[in-house]
Amino acid sequence: MPFSRISYTAIQRWDIVCDKAVLRAVIQSMYYVGQMIGSIMFGFLGDRIGRKKVFFIALVVQFVSGLGMALSPHWSIYALSRLGVGIAHPGIFVIAVVIGVELIGPKYRQLSSVLASIFWSCGQIILGILAYNVRDYRFLHACIAFPALLFVSYWWLIPESSRWLVAHKRYKEADQVLRKASKINGTYLPPNWYEHLVNDDLINNRESKHHNFLDLIKTPVIRKRALASFFCWPVCSMLYYGISMNTNFLGGDLYLTFIFGGLSEFPALILTGVLVDRIGRKPVLIGGFITAAFAMLSSVVLDGEVYPAIGITQSLLAKSALALTYSTLYIFTPELFPTVIRNTAMGGCSTIARIGAITASYVSMWLVDSFGKMVMVIPFAGLAICASITVLLCLPETSGKELHETIEDVEKNE
Repeated sequence: MPFSRISYTAIQRWDIVCDKAVLRAVIQSMYYVGQMIGSIMFGFLGDRIGRKKVFFIALVVQFVSGLGMALSPHWSIYALSRLGVGIAHPGIFVIAVVIGVELIGPKYRQLSSVLASIFWSCGQIILGILAYNVRDYRFLHACIAFPALLFVSYWWLIPESSRWLVAHKRYKEADQVLRKASKINGTYLPPNWYEHLVNDDLINNRESKHHNFLDLIKTPVIRKRALASFFCWPVCSMLYYGISMNTNFLGGDLYLTFIFGGLSEFPALILTGVLVDRIGRKPVLIGGFITAAFAMLSSVVLDGEVYPAIGITQSLLAKSALALTYSTLYIFTPELFPTVIRNTAMGGCSTIARIGAITASYVSMWLVDSFGKMVMVIPFAGLAICASITVLLCLPETSGKELHETIEDVEKNE
């Protein structure tokens, strides 16, 4: 099947060309607006009602919205359905990463985030293969929506985060989760281990306190970490999604570059797993940003449109570096914040990251076509360099360190 043959697209159905071309960017950006809404909503709910409940609420939203994209009679309904899919994303992926980080000790903490990113890359490859073979967009969306039903089984497989339960004084529920884990791991859990926590709360007259997004800026150490994270996340998101949405902006074939872009993330993610504990989170993040900037700036000298093989190589190098960077951010960021606001912080980072993704939609799907690739290459590379400097100067190394439980712990131990 030739790569140019596409039987039916949303662009063809609603004639989104010429003076309507900007609607491509508008519709694509709706997905990232949805991610912004979902990050705020699910980031708050994940710390308030629990990680597990939020995960399943998001699954339902994704399935319904995915089918809505396949069945939409008008482009505006299609855009709203895409908004719904975007809303669901943080409630699934971000919550899954947080649960993994909280259930695993420091020695294997990076493994959960790296594995999550590897399966993300597997999804990209499957999507690329599906898109190559299923050329009618309606059937493609249906193929993407239905697998969400498989994850309903997780209700019986995945426990609630024991750290979240303890933070909310739900000790008996946490005890059940930890006893099951200790039985599987063949370890010993003392009986009534939580009684001293209850007594400590009573002696100090502590009550369970509800936290919100303002806690990210109230205290100096948390504020510094939050503001630095709020810069790095949208930069990484802008670069990653900008290249993903316009895989051939440096040259090469659309389908091949997308599929091999997913494949190229595997060595980068494996490298992440190897390096983040050996040399630390910060060097890996800095190296990822710098490598992505170099790959894009090299296109100024080596034009991938003239030499397609070079264009594909530059694109794949940038995509690999950004996959490494994104994966490391998912490991690093939860470690920067205490349990009581960890999901709120991740939700905040994911929310502001959508500013980068929304910007990338207009740059890669509209401005590049109108003004050329340099309108994307120069600012993206410059921001990547600025992000690497921010990591170097503003964030602490967290490799091998225990997770903090409260804001006070972070402020005292900086």
